[in-house]
Amino acid sequence: MRAAFFFDQSRCMGCNACTVACKDYYDVNPGQVRYRKQTTTYINDNEGFFYTLVQSCNHCKDPACMKVCSAGAIKKRDDGIVYVDRGKCQSLKSCITACPFAGPGIADDRQEPIKNDKWIKNHPMQKCNMCMELIDKGEQPVCVRACPMRAIEVGDYDELIRKHNGAEQLSYDKHPYAYINNKTYTNPSFIIKPRKKLIVEGSV
Repeated sequence: MRAAFFFDQSRCMGCNACTVACKDYYDVNPGQVRYRKQTTTYINDNEGFFYTLVQSCNHCKDPACMKVCSAGAIKKRDDGIVYVDRGKCQSLKSCITACPFAGPGIADDRQEPIKNDKWIKNHPMQKCNMCMELIDKGEQPVCVRACPMRAIEVGDYDELIRKHNGAEQLSYDKHPYAYINNKTYTNPSFIIKPRKKLIVEGSV
């Protein structure tokens, strides 16, 4: 079992229902930390094309964040879900530098005004954990439930690839707009069905 996100780019309309639902469920106050984010990228390739993308932590098969965390705060479950033990985090920020997708985040005093007694630091790293507490109960993550276009799905990596014709693993070569750097070795558990360009008869 390798838990993965599936994203149908042709279905997403950029409504942010998934990002709002995520913040509401986890009580993430307004600020720099976002577990899930929606972006729209314009690529000028003579035709001009907009690419909408919604992603969070991609729960990589080879997570760079976990490798660099000297505090041992980032862990990976048997099903592939990568999560952080905020009680062990020392806010070293090495995970933020290592992640190609800007998955980990550290809040400030305005976003997170109250410190938990179990934390070593005022603002330990936080990120998407794929709603593992819901998955363990046989339920869907809140982002999946909130999407009105059914553009997001969570399941086993291999099964999602088989199920969705035309789907492919997120990669820097094909989807550079998904990356904040060109570190391509993490093997993200994120499957995307790319939006196809429309060909209009009579267009030049």
